[in-house]
Amino acid sequence: MNDVTFSDQPMHGARHIWAEVQADLKSLLGDNAHRSWTARLSLHSASESVVRLIAPSKFVAGRIVNDYGQTIQTLWAARDPRQVIVGLAADFADLSSAPTPGLTVAARSEAPAPADDIGVPDLQIASPQPLSASGRNRDVRTGRFTFDNFVVGATNELAFAVARKVVESQSSQYNPVVIHGPHGMGKTHLLHAVKNQIERDDPDRRVHMISSEQFVAGFVTSVRGQGRGAIETFKRSMRDVDLLIIDDAHFIADKPGSQEELLHTLISLVGDGRQVMLATDRHPHNISKASDRLKSYLCAGLLCDIGPADYDLRRRILDRLIEGKRMSGNPHLAMPEQARDHLAARINATPRDLEGAFNQVVARSEFLGKPLTLESVQEALNHSRYNNGMRPTVDKIQKAAAKQFGITMDDMLSKRRARAIARPRQAAMYLAKTMTTRSLPDIGRRFGGRDHTTVIHAVKRIEELRAQDPVLNANIEAVVEALKS
Repeated sequence: MNDVTFSDQPMHGARHIWAEVQADLKSLLGDNAHRSWTARLSLHSASESVVRLIAPSKFVAGRIVNDYGQTIQTLWAARDPRQVIVGLAADFADLSSAPTPGLTVAARSEAPAPADDIGVPDLQIASPQPLSASGRNRDVRTGRFTFDNFVVGATNELAFAVARKVVESQSSQYNPVVIHGPHGMGKTHLLHAVKNQIERDDPDRRVHMISSEQFVAGFVTSVRGQGRGAIETFKRSMRDVDLLIIDDAHFIADKPGSQEELLHTLISLVGDGRQVMLATDRHPHNISKASDRLKSYLCAGLLCDIGPADYDLRRRILDRLIEGKRMSGNPHLAMPEQARDHLAARINATPRDLEGAFNQVVARSEFLGKPLTLESVQEALNHSRYNNGMRPTVDKIQKAAAKQFGITMDDMLSKRRARAIARPRQAAMYLAKTMTTRSLPDIGRRFGGRDHTTVIHAVKRIEELRAQDPVLNANIEAVVEALKS
């Protein structure tokens, strides 16, 4: 860090620190997240005790405070020997009501003012203090994450049951618990539900929930701190708990030093009979930058996969979203059953995507003053990024596969078993199983009246061959791309 006399030029010193913190944020969060959020902050003013940052809008400011506030404060504290509070203001019109301390994003004044000028309210990002071992500071964003409003289906019921067991049991029979699946499937919801439920039912139980960014930032800060004591303080904050919860743990594997500290933390907690829960976006074995030792340790725990939501689950999620919207300010919201069916069938991605599409449909209805009908839902989706989100039909899959492999539809549905015919047919069955919500017996019937066991065999065979036969795999990828276009 550059030597700066803070008492003489607070802004001069703050500029040096902010440049270094920005570099740390880019390294910790990655180029995309940093460019989208924290890189949009600028230094507004500084005094001996307060530094104020500016965001371009209230939305950006709120998102940064919620997701990266503690990380920013921690990185700043590692480079500034003073007890400085980092505050955030947004560049928008003055609020008509007084700000709520710690929750309200404040308006930017026209001209820069001293950071300790009370006339410009600001939003405190976080106190410059070590991470709390208990994690008891209430996060207002996560109060809605409960077990009661988590919609359970076949693809997430194991993860849900295990999360409930962690809350109800003080023992750590399965440890560590790793919930894995793509982004937007509900992993974070379950982790916060565990934390929220324990805080309500068993407040003496020490629970610490932390994101991967906070873990890495805390570790980096401790290494750059004042000797061995700072590192020991960080270790205690992670290990002096009854339950440690880490979200997006796969990101920690990107940093060798942090990865090693994570491994030692897991070994210490599990060895002492303390429970650990982690969420990753893939199976631990597939975290490419993780060491073999870390992969082995994670895989030795209880792995809970959260897979894609099927139509039935998406339909029930949609019903829950409608009920939630009615309770939160739109009591007369009505969506016909046909419109619900269409929306659930059309958005075949993640529950988060379904929620995004639902919000867009409702907002369009409210702003344009149109009732929610099947036609209005279709129109809203046609004007959105979900326009191409509809699942292909079995018939379209058959035709695309027949064209790619150079056979006819008669061949596809025939009883012929020659490899030149059977292999494309198996590939089409495999795609019908993975890209539609049709049942195995239904898929079999659509392939010339075949039995469901034939479909099972085809799916298993193609899964094996895709890893062994690059030509076959390329043909299947070509079919998938054709169906998306």
